[in-house]
Amino acid sequence: MEYYLWVLAKFLVGFLIVILHLNFTGKTQLNQMTPVDFIGNFVLGGIIGGVIYNEDIPIHQYIIVLLIGVGLISLLNWICKHVSFFRMFAIGEPIPIMKDGRFLMDNILRKKNKIDILNVASLLHAQGVTSFQEVSYAQIEPSGSLTVLTDKGKYPSLILFKDGEVRTTELQRINKDEKWLEQKMQQHLSKDDLFLIEFWEGRLNFILRSGEVKKDTLKN
Repeated sequence: MEYYLWVLAKFLVGFLIVILHLNFTGKTQLNQMTPVDFIGNFVLGGIIGGVIYNEDIPIHQYIIVLLIGVGLISLLNWICKHVSFFRMFAIGEPIPIMKDGRFLMDNILRKKNKIDILNVASLLHAQGVTSFQEVSYAQIEPSGSLTVLTDKGKYPSLILFKDGEVRTTELQRINKDEKWLEQKMQQHLSKDDLFLIEFWEGRLNFILRSGEVKKDTLKN
């Protein structure tokens, strides 16, 4: 009986640490998790499963190892959030596959993208779009979901700037560079006041840290 109580205690400690970690990071739903979270949770599960039946590992060492695992997951997520290259490597970027009703074959056939067009067709049908002929714009999101627009000339917005960091890959998609964006920012406000810059329908929207939104009146 004592052995089973010890196993139960270790299980509850592990369960509590993982739940506290998920609540602290706000990742309580599957759709909120990044690939780093999924892999990290497998690792934490392996630690818990491998230790709870082992009487030779004291509980304080078990807790320390779990906390190291939680800390490493948090560190990697922080790096993903602040380092563009690591984010692209670990999480990925949206992949446009159709624009103006035309297939973007370079993106579709690129081996590293691993796009299954039959799976894309199934995702399309699940959204009530019966044919590719109805699609004006489509892109595969980092989560694997499909964003589809059927209105001609309408495209999803792009985030060009976030938390002090210029997103060069998004600038390239609109054939602009950092110098152009810096000039636009200087015309409106200080870089320190900005939280996001969104590009939509040819215009820039400046979202301030106060929550206020300022719009660029001129199309770019």
